[in-house]
Amino acid sequence: MMLGWARIAADMPDDRVLADVTRAAVLLFAGDAALFLVPVLVVAVVVGLIQTILSVNEASLSFLPKLAALVAVLAIVGDSVMRGLGDFLTTGLLDMVGAIR
Repeated sequence: MMLGWARIAADMPDDRVLADVTRAAVLLFAGDAALFLVPVLVVAVVVGLIQTILSVNEASLSFLPKLAALVAVLAIVGDSVMRGLGDFLTTGLLDMVGAIR
């Protein structure tokens, strides 16, 4: 997967390449973090509502569903997240090193 900014990196000034690589890194890491945090947040809210309705104050009842949700999300999207990070590191860091030289 070739990133859009990586194709035109040779035509840009050095500081512009570094700014684009940094922007792409922040967006990539924020998107990847959201893939894991949003489902865990939804599970936490649902479990919290259920615990409030039933008046249950057990800490393990709130932890285990969140852990299960995290493992499920990791099993579903873990491969694509790691491939995206690998693609970014190979293209982005090579462009960054080329811009520094």
